Amino acid sequence: MPAPPARVWWGLTDSEALPHWLGTLSSGRFAAGDVVIIRHAEDYSSTSKVLTCEPGSILSMTWEFPDEPLSHLRISPAADGDGTHLELAHDGLGAEAGGYLPGWHTHLLYLEGLLTNRPRDPASFWSTYAGLDADSAG
Repeated sequence: MPAPPARVWWGLTDSEALPHWLGTLSSGRFAAGDVVIIRHAEDYSSTSKVLTCEPGSILSMTWEFPDEPLSHLRISPAADGDGTHLELAHDGLGAEAGGYLPGWHTHLLYLEGLLTNRPRDPASFWSTYAGLDADSAG
């Protein structure tokens, strides 16, 4: 990510930043033991229990949508020159994994746009996803 780790962490966990790349924080906070609910679309939310939250270092949590199995997400930002190396691992997706790869790539493009003050148009999310999905299938 072309931003320092503190700004990336802000983007990952701040309630005002989240809607620009992931969804609206409906409840909870990013602290170990808390449960956060993120609304991704009208009547479509994920519920996560925060397992580890070490600001600037690691965020790990469960990840669950009503129509999917419980999975685990781990995000680790680390300084890398003038930017941040962001490692994201999402385990336990089973049959859902194929759709999540272009999904996370799309979300991270939107996060990058937020961090560099070049926000992406929310209306183009699904067309961006479709292009990345076609790339990953080919």
